[in-house]
Amino acid sequence: MTRTAVRTQVSITTPDAKTPDVRMDAFETFVRHAPFAAALVDNAFRLTAVSPDWERHGLSPDLEIGDDFRRALHNAEDLESLERCVAFGESFSRYRSISLNGAEPRIWRTEFAATAMETGRTLAVIVTARDVSGYAETALKAERDQQRLKMALELDDLMVREYDLRTGEIYCSGTSPELEKWCLFKTDPLEIVHPDDREKMAELVRNRKDGEAQVFEFRLNRDDGVETWVRSVGKKFLGADGKPERLVNLFKDITDRRRHTEAVENLAFRDSLTGLPNRAYFNRKFQEAVDASEMMGELFGLIMIDVDHFKDINDTLGHDAGDALLKRLAEMLHAAFRSGDTVARLGGDEFAVILRGLHSEADMMRPVNALQDLLRRPIEHGGRSFSVSASIGAALHGDPDADPHHMIKNADIALYRAKDEGRNRSVVFDPSMRSALEQRVELLRDVRAAIAANEFVLYYQPIVDIASHSVSGFEALMRWDHPEQGVLTPDRFLAAFEDQDLSLKLGDMAFETALKQMREWLDQGVEFGRVAVNISAAQFRSGRLAQEVQERLARWNVPCERLTIEVTENVYMGWGSEMVSDTVRQLHRAGVMIALDDFGTGYASLANLRQFPIDRLKIDKSFVQNAEDAAIVKAVITLGSSMGMKVVAEGVEDQGQLDALADYGCDQIQGYHFSRPMPAGMVPGFLEGFGR
Repeated sequence: MTRTAVRTQVSITTPDAKTPDVRMDAFETFVRHAPFAAALVDNAFRLTAVSPDWERHGLSPDLEIGDDFRRALHNAEDLESLERCVAFGESFSRYRSISLNGAEPRIWRTEFAATAMETGRTLAVIVTARDVSGYAETALKAERDQQRLKMALELDDLMVREYDLRTGEIYCSGTSPELEKWCLFKTDPLEIVHPDDREKMAELVRNRKDGEAQVFEFRLNRDDGVETWVRSVGKKFLGADGKPERLVNLFKDITDRRRHTEAVENLAFRDSLTGLPNRAYFNRKFQEAVDASEMMGELFGLIMIDVDHFKDINDTLGHDAGDALLKRLAEMLHAAFRSGDTVARLGGDEFAVILRGLHSEADMMRPVNALQDLLRRPIEHGGRSFSVSASIGAALHGDPDADPHHMIKNADIALYRAKDEGRNRSVVFDPSMRSALEQRVELLRDVRAAIAANEFVLYYQPIVDIASHSVSGFEALMRWDHPEQGVLTPDRFLAAFEDQDLSLKLGDMAFETALKQMREWLDQGVEFGRVAVNISAAQFRSGRLAQEVQERLARWNVPCERLTIEVTENVYMGWGSEMVSDTVRQLHRAGVMIALDDFGTGYASLANLRQFPIDRLKIDKSFVQNAEDAAIVKAVITLGSSMGMKVVAEGVEDQGQLDALADYGCDQIQGYHFSRPMPAGMVPGFLEGFGR
């Protein structure tokens, strides 16, 4: 009798095609611990791992890890099948009689199954081998006729149950007493099915047609609580009169196979930290949503989520806190979205949600708003409580003429807009956003080129002491000496300061240029007082800013007392505030002056002002130039004076503003009333002529 194998093709997509080595390590670990004879062969045909059973049986004698596995294949068909499996991902299975170590020949079943990367290219081949001799002998003796024998051999190690529909006689093969104990039923086949699987099984049974075989996989309804998965093939055989005569069911315990499959799927499609689906699974479900949209016009949405200042959380509170946050966010996502929605972690602090079966934009935004409400609740970790927020971008697909694959880019664009607008908000994509993003990308590209071409320079604006009517110092301000557009102020390239890499490069260049200029003025005998340099959040993140500043001051031989660093409220009080505070304390002790810039526009409190070393409070020009904010200006000046701080008013443009500030008791001013920012070469002349 010819034995026909039922073959299952295994195709495993790695979660990140850019890291095949990580995936190979995982598959090697899986194979080395497999409870059956297995080997792993990479796409260069090298043997990379084997299971204990493989070694015990000596299935590849004289072959070491790293050797070409093709040497072990003496059959041309096997060799060709392995090469096709690597080249095209085609699975292979066959039975043959093999004699190992001179022993009596046995019947072995060998299988090749490809594991594929996201690109479709084969990463490796899993080879399995099983001795099925005992099963073959038992099955041949147990079966009553050729038809029953064929079905039994196709499923391996199974139990056969035959029910005579006319006489009520039941026959069981007796090949699996454990299955026979739980798989017997009288009239209702669903009574042996676990309650959680019955609805799905009932639907399959209703759709079954007489004379057609049907395959079921379900958990047994065991009263001992042991989880047992069963695969069953059922078929009604017709008699000579065309009516059903016999119902034959074949049962196989597939619990181990299910567990192995789940382990491999978890490896390939599950994020190990949060337990959420990963990027590979997200891509699969997104394609399913696209197909449903194209075939049935289904409306679906895509949500992209990014945790605000996640790097700062890791840097200041530690990676344990970052991991705790990601796990908590995963729980919030499950609570906010429907059970049928696909919630995935794409990597790092990036999450995505696919929402199917929508009717309107409101259906998509309702759970998003619920998520934002959940995010307002503080997170407890390590005895500390901290808050977190997220930026969310959303896109909806309902236009049958539009390319749904643009949705991912559209949702990303909306996410960028949410970040640009201040984070901690949700934005739905609008086509106008695409051009804005393209302009931003072009600007950042131009800024990178301008940095390489040394087109960025520093201008200096004087800070004037009101009481002595003298210049106490200058603030160094960035300008772009554009070859075509002339000198550009920071508002023309603001996006560069929001990019962490560019912000760091521009800040580093500004600090180095300012120190070099101070050294030149000192050598020339120019009495410039102090120079204030703005420090961004990106510059604090290294944790070595205090040491780097002092090292550079020493290298340029510039006294610490000549430098002021300006830090905005949002940097001082945002994520990483402890690192910022430690840094400025070290610099303050070394003699560097500390100024809190744009005071009143952020969220500093009186407690913060007492806690941090601050020498100067700088009132933002938006308050100085608005007469209705006079009370705020007076309050800040009084506050600074009471705490021993000098107060500097920015944006002073006329004598009236100067007189009012003097009456309020302001210490210093900065603005166009005395001078616009000027190139370094004009500073000596300005100082010489000031006050004349």
